[in-house]
Amino acid sequence: MNKPPPRPRPGRTRARTVHRAVAGLAALVLTALAAAASGTTPAVARPAADPTRAGSAPSRSEIYSELGLDKVPADYVVLVDVSGSMLSKGRYSSVRSALLPFLTGLSPQDYVALFTFGDKAETVYLGHPSDPKRIIGRLPAQAGPSGAQTDIGAALDRGLAELERPDAAEVGSVVMFTDGKHDPPKSSKYPKSDGPAWNALRDRADKLADGHELAAYSLPLATDESGTAQLTRVIPNTSELRPDSVQSLSEYLGRAAERTRARKAARLIAQDADKGVTATLSPTKALDLDSGGAAATLTLTATTNRLPLTVTGLRATLDGQPLTVTGLPDQVSLKPGAARQFDVQVRGEPDSGWPPVWRTWEDEVGLTVHGKVATPWAATLDDVKFEVPAAVDGPAKGLRLRAEVGSPLTLPLLIGVPLVAFLAAVLLWLRRNRAVLSGVLVLSPPLGDGPQDHIVLSGRQLALVPPQIGGSGRVYGRRYRAADGRRGVELHLRYSPDGTAARSADAVCRPGEEVMINGIGFAYRQDLDGQPSPAPGVAGVPDPLPIPQPGSLPPDEDGPWRSAPPRPTARPDRPAPSERDLP
Repeated sequence: MNKPPPRPRPGRTRARTVHRAVAGLAALVLTALAAAASGTTPAVARPAADPTRAGSAPSRSEIYSELGLDKVPADYVVLVDVSGSMLSKGRYSSVRSALLPFLTGLSPQDYVALFTFGDKAETVYLGHPSDPKRIIGRLPAQAGPSGAQTDIGAALDRGLAELERPDAAEVGSVVMFTDGKHDPPKSSKYPKSDGPAWNALRDRADKLADGHELAAYSLPLATDESGTAQLTRVIPNTSELRPDSVQSLSEYLGRAAERTRARKAARLIAQDADKGVTATLSPTKALDLDSGGAAATLTLTATTNRLPLTVTGLRATLDGQPLTVTGLPDQVSLKPGAARQFDVQVRGEPDSGWPPVWRTWEDEVGLTVHGKVATPWAATLDDVKFEVPAAVDGPAKGLRLRAEVGSPLTLPLLIGVPLVAFLAAVLLWLRRNRAVLSGVLVLSPPLGDGPQDHIVLSGRQLALVPPQIGGSGRVYGRRYRAADGRRGVELHLRYSPDGTAARSADAVCRPGEEVMINGIGFAYRQDLDGQPSPAPGVAGVPDPLPIPQPGSLPPDEDGPWRSAPPRPTARPDRPAPSERDLP
């Protein structure tokens, strides 16, 4: 699996600022050389102001001043060739002249290590550039004798030793001015352009690069031999500066100087990476929405140390609730580390949920702050990477709100509507399955012998307790519709001759019909107008005649019977009883 590339160290990002400054130093020297030949004074080109940014974003100089770039330290190791060849065409005097404006432009916090090299490397100055003229005065008045040689290896050895000191800055640059190739004396530790000694120098530089941002610059002063090959062998991040003319050099110096300051700015801006705007809410107690709205305070804080921030399209919403938050401006500007407070109003009615019963609702509702976070410096420092979170962070806790929600009618409706529906269903069921009874139910004993019971039907359900026939049961009515379309009420009967469940049986009897249950006949008689037939004993209806007893009738040819009376003939309209129908 491929591993992601390592994240650049903060020191590396900050160091490139210094390297650009070193490039400016090299250009100054070359400009001085060209000026010596033309009789002009070297000048550094400045980038033209962009009129489109006026009034909309701060200028670079304002940003650099606010960042305090002069307080950003860097180490400069300057190696000046003083071999005999530097006597030619005033090269050495041009280097001295170019070094003065360069040292003057450095920050008081910077550190300068100035070395000369020829047959050997010698220290000229170590310390801060507090007095550039005095530093230049410590350089040799002129280069060495014409026979002096060039030991680039010895010069790099001394330069790395200075960058290895315990209090060295995180950013280090090596600048070498030479007009020849590596040509050491016989006594040098670096007799050739490669070998173990050069490998040791490379190992030292690699170790420095692990904790520092290290870069090097070579400036050819006369020939194609600029020492670039040897410098690159030790410090891979080496650049060779070759402006072609005074005009292009001036333009290059302007860009190089601006890039140097931008890299210094990037070093400070990198300290604010992943810092942005946070939001907090107050108060923490519950806010009452019933008074037309709840007031709260929203605080926006910039967590950066150097970057100013802006929030555009600022608004707030409450998570999962149809409530509105007002009182926020569309755009907010925040200085580094500054906070601004806004009085906001929360309005609306919370979602009461289901069922919407009238009650007191209280809950903590999350608040989301929307808006795009950026820095106004991005429009000016377009060559600097800004790692600012694009969204507002927080708030961690929401608003605690309270309100009366729901409707007073909800609970009565929730109870009343189902109850009415239930009662309607019961009434409908009763109307169909427990119809109002009417008419007379006639109970006859087996074979028609013995007294009958006439039971007047009423109500929806009736208990059967025949006084003459005995036994018990029940009867209820159910509506029906016949095949010919006639409607009526049929009787559902249950009867047991001895009152026990074991001998209980069911039957259905429609008006005008007769059914048998356990040998007892049940006949349903109903008048045509739907009124019940009068029961025996009612006015106008004679009681049934008593069954005559033997000997009570006058003697005639039909009786009295000398033996058991003959069995009556079976009626054609009544089925013959079976044994199971007998009591």
